[in-house]
Amino acid sequence: MTATSTTRQTLWWLRFGLVAGSVLVLGTALATFLGVRASIAEVRERTAPAVLEVSLAKEAIVAAHRAAVTAFEARQARLTGPSEQYEDEIARTSQQLAQVAEHNAAGEAGSQTLLLIEGLLPSYNGFIGHAAAHFRQDPDGPLAASNLQSASDLLTAPDNGILARLDALEAAQRAALDEQLGANWLGPAITALWAVPLVLLLATLVWAQRFLARRFRRTVNTALLAATVACVLLGAGTALLLGIQSDARDGGAALEHAVDARSAATAAAAARARWTLAQVLTAQCGIQGVAACGETVTAFAAGTPVPPAVPDAPPGAVDESALLGPGLTEPGWNGVLGFGIPVLAAGIGVLAAGGLQPRLDEYRFRARREP
Repeated sequence: MTATSTTRQTLWWLRFGLVAGSVLVLGTALATFLGVRASIAEVRERTAPAVLEVSLAKEAIVAAHRAAVTAFEARQARLTGPSEQYEDEIARTSQQLAQVAEHNAAGEAGSQTLLLIEGLLPSYNGFIGHAAAHFRQDPDGPLAASNLQSASDLLTAPDNGILARLDALEAAQRAALDEQLGANWLGPAITALWAVPLVLLLATLVWAQRFLARRFRRTVNTALLAATVACVLLGAGTALLLGIQSDARDGGAALEHAVDARSAATAAAAARARWTLAQVLTAQCGIQGVAACGETVTAFAAGTPVPPAVPDAPPGAVDESALLGPGLTEPGWNGVLGFGIPVLAAGIGVLAAGGLQPRLDEYRFRARREP
């Protein structure tokens, strides 16, 4: 094979490799951008709200329980029942559970747990209603106390109570959140998908520049130099995805930290409600004390610790826009990445082909002149 034909073949393969490489880089970088964007949108619109809404449902049911117990403690239940606040918080609990059902990211297991909780809620509400009815008829009788304790047991049973099942549902939603933030398109390993083809393309561009300089005694091929600059810019732009992925993981961690803080305050509120209920039960059992209401009430009162003298502050109103803030906002189509990736990748292919075409034309002309 002659030197002329070998060089021409090398130029042809270089052109093919650079164009194919630019197409591959376009595909991998764009796929990563779209994958990261879709994953963050999924987290923001579904999984993160589900985690937050389960926490808010726990707050609402505990607030309802405290309101009911307080109404019985102040003996207002004879006139107002378990109180308007109780009714409002029960309604808020149902609303939050409906939103969890809409955003559930824990699959069939999460749906089953949610259905069970929604089935237990009317039973809890029924116990409170019966307690209020018995309290109106016999304020000092044991029936109201028995129904109040049944409601409390249904709410706080450690294995199968409403709060325990809400904790399990929250754990399932958080597991889905952690999986989405630490794997697939948001995982660190996805960087190799676009970085490896980009580095190979850049190396090929540099090698092509050196090959042309040696073979044709020309120091710089302007088109290939422009393609190399575009490749570097594309790498720098695509690297912004690393920051976006990191911000999403930080946003998820901040959300979980906020949920943990609110859950701790909710648990403290539930403990104070339990202690208040113990005092109500003791009063309801009359002058003979809790023994008059049976062993169950006696064990309940004996197993209820005194809450701290300085109670924790109750959870404040949730600012969902702050918790689901910029870190969990997907990059837009009209940003640097949305425009830059396709424009730069296409430009690399066009510039590479254009930079090598004159050299190929020279060898085509020489081939025609050779006998």
